[in-house]
Amino acid sequence: MLWPASEEFAALCRAQLELVVNSLGASSLAVYLSETLNDSPSWSPVAVYPEAAAALSLPIPPTLPPPTQARETPLSHCPQQVVSSLANQLILPLMYQNWVLGVLVAQRQHRPWLAAEQAQLQQVAQTLAIACVLDQRQQWLSHSPANPLDQQQQRFDDLLHQLRNPVAAIRTFVKLLLKRLEPDHQGRPLAEGIAKETERLMALLEDYRQQRNEIPALTGSQPLPLAGQPLDLAETLSPLITAAQARAEMEGKTFVVERPPQLPPIWLEERVLQEVVGNLLDNAFKYTPKGGTIGLRLTLTPAVLELTVWDTGCGIPLEVQSRLFERGYRGIQADSGIEGSGLGLAIAQDLLRPYGLSLRVTSPYEGDRGTAFTLTIPLPMKVER
Repeated sequence: MLWPASEEFAALCRAQLELVVNSLGASSLAVYLSETLNDSPSWSPVAVYPEAAAALSLPIPPTLPPPTQARETPLSHCPQQVVSSLANQLILPLMYQNWVLGVLVAQRQHRPWLAAEQAQLQQVAQTLAIACVLDQRQQWLSHSPANPLDQQQQRFDDLLHQLRNPVAAIRTFVKLLLKRLEPDHQGRPLAEGIAKETERLMALLEDYRQQRNEIPALTGSQPLPLAGQPLDLAETLSPLITAAQARAEMEGKTFVVERPPQLPPIWLEERVLQEVVGNLLDNAFKYTPKGGTIGLRLTLTPAVLELTVWDTGCGIPLEVQSRLFERGYRGIQADSGIEGSGLGLAIAQDLLRPYGLSLRVTSPYEGDRGTAFTLTIPLPMKVER
């Protein structure tokens, strides 16, 4: 069953009929679409000339060509069957492969159609057939129930990925706590239980990520709402800095913070900034070997505030840097033993987009190694609601 003709396809049909009238002198024309794809189709008029005239009759419906004529033959070379039912009337099928999608009916009063004129009408019918196929495909895609499901699945993937950072922070804190608790401390069983459940939760998240690896990465995102109140940067970054310091201690790395004594307020959602910086710090730790350094630098000028997360890790090859923010893309790291989904940077960039902000990458950052991601925030920054 075909979708009803769109207004765009109907407009194209009217334009083609006007062309036939002006070039060939037809007195009456009509384009019909088949309502069903079978051997006895019913026809629905799409465009009629003149517009005030009644739809033309179809006393002899067009028939399908033998399957061998159309199945292996490109549309532009399909033989068109011209069916004559009345004097000076032509009925040309709009054909795609071995299906009749519709018909073009042309009639004039005073003279028959010459062979050259019939050839021109066949070209018009072929054009309309191609346009009909494209119109049907577009309507099928727009009505496909998979689109909203894909969007929901993408949002679910984003939420699960965002869940990894706080769970990883809890795991780090619990491991440090266990190091400081004596074996006979009464709180140790509780800490061990938390550690066990945290590892279980991380394993579940990893299992889900591996199952989703076979599904193509989706595009687009649903960013969080814009902020309506100024954000205290120092307070917002404090838990991220504490977690990074604990992780550095546990992994044998160095974490440094550089920031001015006074920071201006900015208009960002707290969850947005924490998610962005959390993803950048997590990547910096993952790709920096033991003994390396990870840093968070805040630089203030009268015009902008720059937030940079940098590391002394392996760096990122120049040829792949343009693809870093594609969903699911991990580049050369996909073959490494380092865990990752290729979603973190894409999510961060999507969250910043409603504010007109974006991340930029610098690699190598120091010498021939290291990477830095920088977020530049103009001052004063306020989003009008």
